Amino acid sequence: MQRSLSSHCLPPPTLQKEYADQLWFEKEEGMFYVDLRATLPCHNLTCPSFLELPMCAVGDVAEAWFCLENVGDLPTFFTWEFPSPFHILPTTGLLEPGQASCTKVTFHPLVAIIYEVQATCWYGKGSKQKRNSSISAPAKCAQLLVSIKQKRPEDQDAEGAQKVLHFGSVSVGCTVERQIKLYNPSVVSAPFRIEVAPDMLAEDHAFSCPTTHGNVPPGEKKSVSVFFHPETLDIRAIDYLSIVPSGCASQTLLKVVGFCRGPEVYLQHHCVNFGWVNLGQTSEQALWIEGRSDCTAYFQFAMDCQESVFSIRPTFGTLVGKARVTLHCTFQPTHPIIYSRRVACLVHHQDPLFLDLIGTCHSDSTKPAILRPQHLTWYRTHRARGLTFYPPDILGIMLREKKLQQDKDGALMISTELQQHRGGLHRVPILVPDPPCTRP
Repeated sequence: MQRSLSSHCLPPPTLQKEYADQLWFEKEEGMFYVDLRATLPCHNLTCPSFLELPMCAVGDVAEAWFCLENVGDLPTFFTWEFPSPFHILPTTGLLEPGQASCTKVTFHPLVAIIYEVQATCWYGKGSKQKRNSSISAPAKCAQLLVSIKQKRPEDQDAEGAQKVLHFGSVSVGCTVERQIKLYNPSVVSAPFRIEVAPDMLAEDHAFSCPTTHGNVPPGEKKSVSVFFHPETLDIRAIDYLSIVPSGCASQTLLKVVGFCRGPEVYLQHHCVNFGWVNLGQTSEQALWIEGRSDCTAYFQFAMDCQESVFSIRPTFGTLVGKARVTLHCTFQPTHPIIYSRRVACLVHHQDPLFLDLIGTCHSDSTKPAILRPQHLTWYRTHRARGLTFYPPDILGIMLREKKLQQDKDGALMISTELQQHRGGLHRVPILVPDPPCTRP
């Protein structure tokens, strides 16, 4: 038959230390003892004694996690002590009994070697207790190869030479995208950053690269887009992009080149001849205006008054790419005379175009000679030759006296004999555009 007996062990301790003793029992069958041990509450933290981090590229960051646990009886403060290029977070803290902290180790190598270091966790009263953890981490240099995707004949992509990325001719205001390829042949990730030449103002950059930094995994490729968005007409834009890998790998300088072209807007005809129209009637003719480039073009006809006998609809518009717009020109004369007007068509980012509108009005009593496009050609030729300063009757007399003669197009010119008599000193004025017409 078994029996149990409860007993209180006294007296209490007189010193703050651990006690060990034996309690002996005597029975008929013999004697036995029970070990007695009295311990004080203590600080005790545990952590892995060895930690190995994954391979990391120079300039990159690798990380690992482990648990720091309080297996003691008291709340315990701790502080980590570690060498560079390692970092442990949290560096300091407080753990309650039974509590564990998830601790992160980061590795940011600057040299391609195998790092073997020791980290120390100090804790306890006066931080006199410690736990050591050995850390090992290999570092290697990453390699990054830059090439041009979808090469053009004008691109330069030879290994060891200056790389040149050509965008060709791009319409002003348009955006063209090209891509480069980054290949990482190494066994570690290859972080990189892309920088634009720092000696240029930000607003002067026609080229842009939204990717400013990134990472190419081992053995993989990454495409990076470069954009050309010119805003200044007829310029050859040049810029430089630096692809800079982290660590000890050499950077690649990429030259980007592009040319900005403006719109190419044309009129179907440069003269609209309404012929002759009876007084009180209206004549209408159509012609088109078109764009011959991919650039969006904005045009506007300089019709300065609504009282003019000529009108154009629409007076302004937009040509998106290679588009065509039909213009309706109207002639509504108010008097039986001849009419002529040169209208400027203003085009954004292009020299203006000029359209001649001519017509003749007849009434029952008045029928002036019909104005034709050839008359405008003769008039401008005569003005270039300085003959418009003479009235028509004087020009007729000079023609009969052979002081003037007609060229192959029928325009008047000073006779060859008169030019030779003057010693060839006759100066021919330069043809200039007509001034704005103030007549209706």
